[in-house]
Amino acid sequence: MKICFYAPVEVLQRPFGSGVYVRELLKALLSIDKSNCYIIWYGCMLKPPPCIASLNIHSGNAERVSVKVTRFPTRLFHHPKFRLLLVQFNRLPIADIMFGRPTVYFSPFYPFLPFMSGELVLTIYDLTPLTHPHCHLPNTINVTRITMRWARRAKRLLTFSQAVKDQLVELFRFPSERIIVTPLAPAKHFKPQPKGFVESVMRKYGLTEKFVLYVGVVEPRKNLNVFLRAFARLRGELSHRFVIAGSLGWYSDSVLTEIEKLGLQSRVTMVGYVPDDDLPALYCGADAFVYPSLAEGFGLPVIEAMACGTPVLCSNAPALQEVAGDAALTIDPHDEDAWTYALKELLTNEELRSELSGKGIERAKRFSWEQTALKTLRAFEDAALNASH
Repeated sequence: MKICFYAPVEVLQRPFGSGVYVRELLKALLSIDKSNCYIIWYGCMLKPPPCIASLNIHSGNAERVSVKVTRFPTRLFHHPKFRLLLVQFNRLPIADIMFGRPTVYFSPFYPFLPFMSGELVLTIYDLTPLTHPHCHLPNTINVTRITMRWARRAKRLLTFSQAVKDQLVELFRFPSERIIVTPLAPAKHFKPQPKGFVESVMRKYGLTEKFVLYVGVVEPRKNLNVFLRAFARLRGELSHRFVIAGSLGWYSDSVLTEIEKLGLQSRVTMVGYVPDDDLPALYCGADAFVYPSLAEGFGLPVIEAMACGTPVLCSNAPALQEVAGDAALTIDPHDEDAWTYALKELLTNEELRSELSGKGIERAKRFSWEQTALKTLRAFEDAALNASH
């Protein structure tokens, strides 16, 4: 079987979320799958960036892995009107000609190019642009709707949680058997770190006090304003800082405004995007990790924090409950009183932190990229087997 794996360079340059998924899944697939051939499509902007050679994901697999780099105008590819055009003319042999008629096309991030032969496997991260439209840009909502039109042509759909699978069945009437749940996992370097390394990373980011950590893009769905209000109530009782590690996303001004409104400028530190190599130490340096998100497709930072032994306090959104199990404190994302109480309890109760740390480490062991890759490979095989149905 020949598999075309779309790995857009843009998400691999500064990986978080989708970029981590593409990178870790591809590495795991090439490690476990010794029989199939892969074409890795590093789609990129008009001029390929110099980082492609340094990605090194496919090294050591030259006999069954080929790489294709196209100067495809990615911004055009992302434009909703162009994507709609691709859907309307989805049965043209464009991808067949580009990639030599593979058995399976796998798009782990975007809708795909028109094709005639082969079968499509498509990843659906979440449906929050449709279930929580007030948290997203209009463009994102439109692109999600277009993606769902591609999904009807896909032989198999991948999701990261049973919660999203249930939504696909309920809202779009997709047959359950076409949807395979492939949970994400912490990369292997997410584990308790040596004290010296943690301290050096803390110095790098100027973190000299005890702190509570959030990792992720700053955008409305992450519900940081509710947590900030809970955090502000405890400013006289706790000395912790709140550290936000992530880029500023859409509608992030409301978070900055809330920080100022609550007078938390001296208690909140925004360190921006943190490279993957520093993240485990950042998790390990925190007294607690918080993730108050309204809704998720999975919630990768939660399992990363658990793998590092950091006590987790997160919302009880369905996907996060799947991930956390009983190894975290889970709370209604809208209940400020509950967040205030739980945060105080967690930061003042050393026994509770120790218990959640141990439970989190054990919980994280249930998730692995090898298992994710095996389930994904099964989806490829099912798609190829059912090609004529």
